[in-house]
Amino acid sequence: MSFTIRKIEEINHSDDSWDKLCVSVYQNKEFLNHLEKYNPCNQRYYLLYENNMLCSGAIVYSLKVNVFTYSKLNCKIHFSIIGIPTSVDASGIIGDEKYYSSLVEYIIKNERGIILCLNYDNIIGIDNIVQMQTLPALIFENNFSSWEHYCKSLKHNYRRRIFQAQNKFCEVNKVSCSCSHFNDEHYEQYISIMSRTKTKLEILSNEFFMRLDSNYTLHSFYKDDILLTWHITIKNEGSYYFLFGGINYELRDKYDSYYNNLISIVKEGIELGCDRISMGQTAEISKNRLGARLVTQRMFIYHSNKLVNYIFVVFRNVLTYKTKTIHAHIFKSN
Repeated sequence: MSFTIRKIEEINHSDDSWDKLCVSVYQNKEFLNHLEKYNPCNQRYYLLYENNMLCSGAIVYSLKVNVFTYSKLNCKIHFSIIGIPTSVDASGIIGDEKYYSSLVEYIIKNERGIILCLNYDNIIGIDNIVQMQTLPALIFENNFSSWEHYCKSLKHNYRRRIFQAQNKFCEVNKVSCSCSHFNDEHYEQYISIMSRTKTKLEILSNEFFMRLDSNYTLHSFYKDDILLTWHITIKNEGSYYFLFGGINYELRDKYDSYYNNLISIVKEGIELGCDRISMGQTAEISKNRLGARLVTQRMFIYHSNKLVNYIFVVFRNVLTYKTKTIHAHIFKSN
């Protein structure tokens, strides 16, 4: 197989065909350019060509990461990460999978230190990388003509749980607007969630949210003047994407805010007629009970030093994501 690979420092220097290889809105040039401005972390990009045609690409960035993310241990080390420089479920590798092994081999030969690759689907055919599971993606396949159709399709217990939550939200006011209205209160709730999560990689700035373009929508839920919860979404080519949220933990249980926030995401996607709703990688039990299926995703870790790499092999069970979730059968047709 004859191909060439080149490295660039800015996504705007990539080919116009980059976006054609993307399967997620988070991989496209517009979003990556936004990240360069508002979450700079030494981003660089590798582009693989065959016969002068872009066939595959990868996003790489630098970050200090807790190597034992999925355990109780804490040890932060500098990583070169093949991934999207924000906590989303999209892969950092795009294009035709048959080129992935060649592209990854080139990257691990040219990047220094520990290399971590996140959120790819199938095993990559390279022997010396330590591959394992990471958080699954939660995908809701929309086969419903309306919210009412969805609710009627649910088994009684799951439908009742939704109605019980919605009753607690009956006096809550929803405001949907551009992300330019994102304020300090929204950001404080985002920080509150991030301070509790065990699987965070990076903390984004207030400006990251405020400067998202007009395609993104900020949905905020208020009781009187109190912000209870919020989330950001974008619709792109038949898919509906959930991008971060926040919550007032003191009032969470009183209003069942977290579950109502999830319900709203599903309802919005159905009412917009989207084919699928991408619901992120966390809270798989709650999202699965709303109809999202778990999609297995993989990661690998690698170091050119054979001893270090052997240590990764030994500690594979500590590094990998191991939680087993029971798949709920929530629809009558199941």
